[in-house]
Amino acid sequence: MGSDKEERFETEMKEPTKIVKTYIACLWLFLVSLTGGLMLTWWEYKYHPTNRQLWMVPFGLILFTTPLIIWLAIFVSDICSFTDDVRPPDGSQFMTLKI
Repeated sequence: MGSDKEERFETEMKEPTKIVKTYIACLWLFLVSLTGGLMLTWWEYKYHPTNRQLWMVPFGLILFTTPLIIWLAIFVSDICSFTDDVRPPDGSQFMTLKI
């Protein structure tokens, strides 16, 4: 158990790491979604006139849409995450919503 100052310092040190990890996750999700979109575009250009290689369509759609849903979940959870580093002036221990 440290002082309030030490706890705030530890919280401030963890915050940049959390931000970097979130950005890296969003970058990977973007790259996977881009891969799915490119696969769908390639299928449209090369195989759609003959309706061959139909397995590429659902696979491309999964790669394209799943990262968007995951990104939305990460974004919403980051906005609505509870934090206890901001305490009311009276010293009570209520959790606050970070907006």
